[in-house]
Amino acid sequence: RKSFKSTNLSNNTAINQSSLNSKMTANNDIEEEYGVIPPQPQQEQKSSSSSSTTSDKVIGAAAIAGGVAGLVVAGPLIGVIGAVGAGALATQNNKAGDVARASGDVVISAGKRAKAVDEKHHVVDKTKKAAAGVIQKGKDIDEKHHIRDKTKKAASDLVQKTKEFEEKHKLGEKAGKSMMKGLNFIS
Repeated sequence: RKSFKSTNLSNNTAINQSSLNSKMTANNDIEEEYGVIPPQPQQEQKSSSSSSTTSDKVIGAAAIAGGVAGLVVAGPLIGVIGAVGAGALATQNNKAGDVARASGDVVISAGKRAKAVDEKHHVVDKTKKAAAGVIQKGKDIDEKHHIRDKTKKAASDLVQKTKEFEEKHKLGEKAGKSMMKGLNFIS
């Protein structure tokens, strides 16, 4: 009997060690690519009152996940409803609450990962510089070709020509008379 327990314990230890090694290898690959992995959020302890154990960050992140899902699926109104619903579900101690909290944990983890990538690669700074370059290029082109002035003049000319056409052909007046005749006929 002792040898069976010893063998079984030995097998479990080998399986756990193998699983741990594969997780560490995957984490090392990610760390090489993106730097140090931020710590994963700890699972909340289940209790009869989940609102006391569920952090505000997880509830807020669940609301974000629900809002984005609703927005993608059905538009902004459903996005707002999804955000409120997911935030409320995250406070419940049931399967739906577990799913909402898990989605909140994913959002938090993704935010930490994005922050780590930005800190390593300076994505936000590079994007700001690129946008400033595009804006400056647009200003340079406008100064050279006077696009803004030409657009203003074209719009002004369009308004003036429309007024002249109206004065010449009296479209507004004719439309008004026709509408009055139609209304008089109906009544």
